[in-house]
Order: sequence, then C-alpha cells, then structure tokens
Amino acid sequence: MGLQRFPNLTFGVFVVTAVVNVLQWLVPGTLAHLERTPSGLHGDWWRSGTALFVQDGGFAGAILNLAFLLALGLLAEQVLPQSRWLLQYFGIGLVAEFIAYAWQPVGGGNSIADCGLAGGLAVALWRRDERLPRWSLTVVMLWSAAMFATLGGQAWLPAVLGCALLVGPANLMAARGLDLRRPVAALLVLVGLVLAATANIHGAALILGTAAAASSATGSQHRRQETAPSTEGSPA
Repeated sequence: MGLQRFPNLTFGVFVVTAVVNVLQWLVPGTLAHLERTPSGLHGDWWRSGTALFVQDGGFAGAILNLAFLLALGLLAEQVLPQSRWLLQYFGIGLVAEFIAYAWQPVGGGNSIADCGLAGGLAVALWRRDERLPRWSLTVVMLWSAAMFATLGGQAWLPAVLGCALLVGPANLMAARGLDLRRPVAALLVLVGLVLAATANIHGAALILGTAAAASSATGSQHRRQETAPSTEGSPA
C-alpha cells in the first residue's frame, strides 16, 4: 500500500532542523549555546527546546537523525492526526529532555523526538493498521538497531548487524503473507526497556512514546464505541 497523506509536518520539521544543523557547522558556538546543559534548569530555559534542533553526534549523527526523521515522520503521518504527530515528536522529546537532565545532562539531537514517533509506529504496527506501507517494518527494525547501538561497548555491533541482516528475510516473509507487525513492534519496545534500564534517554523516549500512543489509541477506540449508534431494539 502506498502513502495516503502528504507528510507536511515531517518536511517542515526536517527543513527547520536541517537549517539549524547547517548553522551549527557554520557558526562557531551554536551547539554550545543551544544544547542541553544543567543551566537549562537554572535560567537558560530555551535549551530544553533548542536541544531538539542541534546535534551532538557530529556530521554522521546529524545525517542519521535527519534521515530517520524523514522516514519515521512520513510513516507516522499516515496513521496519526497532525496534533498527535506534534505531541509524539515535540511532547515526548521535551519530556525526555527533562529526564536527560538527570541521566545525560549535556547533549543535543532530535533522536529522542524521533523515538516518540517510533513509539507511535509501534502501536500502529501492533494494531495492524493497514494504512502503514509494508516497508514500515524495515524502518522500525533499523531504528531499533540504531537505538541499541547507542549502548556502545562491545555488545552493540553484533546486535546491530544481526538486526540489519534480519531485515531482508523479514521482508521476504512478510511478502509471502507472514504477519510480522506485532513481533517488530515488540522488538522496538524491548529495545526501549533495555535502554531505559541502563539510564539511556532513548529508552525513556521510546517507552514514553509507545505509552502515549497506546493511551491515545485506546481512548479513541472507546470514544468511537460510545458514539456508535446502537442496534439494540432495532427491527429485524
């Protein structure tokens, strides 16, 4: 299935973030002035928001975060209302920033906001939302691998390579009719739990994003059930 909606929000946020990233490379001191630091809780209030637009992972990290913003954002716009998209991206990103003051007080990047969108996709996959194209499995699996890589150390490389090698067979099995949407959603949540257990802010963002999207989806379903016309007492 192709795309049903043009990703206006995704492209808008991508352009603004990319422009700030270019300025970061051209104007010395931009990162230091806009990234998250403890002073964000003591007067430099803007840092909690601007930290979502600068990158502390160098050029490669910026390219990766921007590429996944495009992919995750485009998919999320197929299944989320625009207000929910904004909440999953900026709302979860801002909450994760305040958790980061305790876990990783210095840094910046839109990856935690990307995690909010990924959480929304995990719920859509679990609910088997038919509006998602088949390649959404690939995007979520690769994001799971990229997030696991933030653990560093010796274990991340084989885990990432293993996940990347599974992408091809997973898509082949999906093409032959095997439904892998729930296993892939569960993989993302599992990665989030592992990361959160190690005080990795991406784990917190993934869990928060999934929980927020699940709560919204459950609430929407209940409202639809309450407003649906009753057939009780209708003539046969």
